[in-house]
Amino acid sequence: MRRNDCGGNGLRHVYTSGLPQHSGPMIDRSLHSVLVVDDTDAHRYATARGLRAAGFNVVEAAGGAEALELVDFVSAVVLDVHLPDLMGFEVCRLVRGRPNTTHLPIVYVSAMYISRDDQDQGMATGADAYMVAPVDPEALLATLDHLIDERAVARARH
Repeated sequence: MRRNDCGGNGLRHVYTSGLPQHSGPMIDRSLHSVLVVDDTDAHRYATARGLRAAGFNVVEAAGGAEALELVDFVSAVVLDVHLPDLMGFEVCRLVRGRPNTTHLPIVYVSAMYISRDDQDQGMATGADAYMVAPVDPEALLATLDHLIDERAVARARH
């Protein structure tokens, strides 16, 4: 589902797959690690800091190859699209192609690839959400909570 957010910089489109936006964690965040992948140190730091402050364990990567080495050890991925070695779209495709990470929640965050076509392409690669930076921290937390909880419920059923 696409939700329109009117921010100070104009209209932004955020794909959230119909995810509920609510306050308060649905999961025990201390039991989950989130991989934050961004080649811009300041962006990666800010995202990681916010997730840590909210109770998540955080693993960081500055590129796609490094991220691919770490995805087996996390509960979700926050993935920049524009990376120096592999595009985030390719990282997502590769993650989805691995048996152990096929259902790993992936949330794109991008400040460069923000057009409707970019977002459509990103969702077509298998991502669960696509957010345009700057991202509302509460929306990111709610999205991660929902996706991690949804995957845990699905695993428990099987």
